[in-house]
Amino acid sequence: MGWLGRVLLTAGLIVGVVIPPMLLKLINQLYRQHQLTAWQITLAGVYLLIFVILALAATALMRHYTGNYQSENLQHHDWQIIGMAYLTILIFEGGFQFINQLLYHQNQTQNNAAIKNLMAGSPLSLWLMALSAVFLTPIVEELVFRGVLTNLFFQQEWLKVGLSGIVFGSLHSSSTLPSFLIYVTMGLVLAIVYRLTRKIRAAIALHFVINGLAITIMLLH
Repeated sequence: MGWLGRVLLTAGLIVGVVIPPMLLKLINQLYRQHQLTAWQITLAGVYLLIFVILALAATALMRHYTGNYQSENLQHHDWQIIGMAYLTILIFEGGFQFINQLLYHQNQTQNNAAIKNLMAGSPLSLWLMALSAVFLTPIVEELVFRGVLTNLFFQQEWLKVGLSGIVFGSLHSSSTLPSFLIYVTMGLVLAIVYRLTRKIRAAIALHFVINGLAITIMLLH
């Protein structure tokens, strides 16, 4: 497939990634207007279906371009890489968050604030966001931003990792440079984990941990 075809396919997947939050906003709007519960349930079904479609499409593309049709189990060495990567993310996130609070007086990123607003909009959105953020989003985003992006474009590893990090960071809401760099760094580290282990499961596992902790903290507050 040519360069343009790969760009269009990837763009289609990325558009698909940003649709679920829009559906949650619509569910919240219907809830506030006391609209029929049937519509909310229908949108919830579409919400979940989009994740399934994206996962299947991204998996097919990744397997086609890597030639790897079998998923390998994570080994002890892989978990060591995941642990070190998570520690690295925590260090950079803490540093950028400190700068963000010092310079811009923000104690959370715009992306986290948006997630909280979606979760607070309705009980259905709360459970859908919690479920998808911890389980579905890590799978889909890793398949798209690591499995597809790093295999469809460029030959040099640093360009693969850089592209993945920048696109990932750009799709997370940020109002300041430090908050933007939090997500770019996260994307870079996730890409490095995938490229080092050559296992998409490793990046997904790390993303599980990142989102799981973040959502748990949000729910407790």
